[in-house]
Amino acid sequence: MFSFSCEDAGAIKAATAASIEAVGGVSRAADALSIGSSTLTKYASPNEEWRQNFIRLDLAVRLDRASGHPFLLESFSGLVRRDGVHAPADVTPTAVLRLNAILDDVVREVATAIDDSRIDAGERLAIRKRIVAAQRELARLDALMR
Repeated sequence: MFSFSCEDAGAIKAATAASIEAVGGVSRAADALSIGSSTLTKYASPNEEWRQNFIRLDLAVRLDRASGHPFLLESFSGLVRRDGVHAPADVTPTAVLRLNAILDDVVREVATAIDDSRIDAGERLAIRKRIVAAQRELARLDALMR
């Protein structure tokens, strides 16, 4: 059986969690996929016990369709485009500044969305995209810190 690196696993788990949240939570996502909530929770869990337990591709496509954004499919395609496994030496000041910019993007997107005292569906999607990008980078950093 193929095993993902900690970094790759973290990225997939973060994308799974983001897609589940975008659908409306575990219960709604499980209903949309016709699977048990406990199974779906394992797919998003970063705990060591479930670290190598991932959502099936057919379910990932259905979940992304239900969320209206390709959280998982973007995560999977990112694995294909990766340059290779990063070593802890890759935590550079530039990488930290990049992460800071990504987190700032999340804050800016939320601030813009709440400017009119309400968040519409398009703004929610834009915020989710920023959050997923941040989660992906945080998962990479978390994997490097292990």
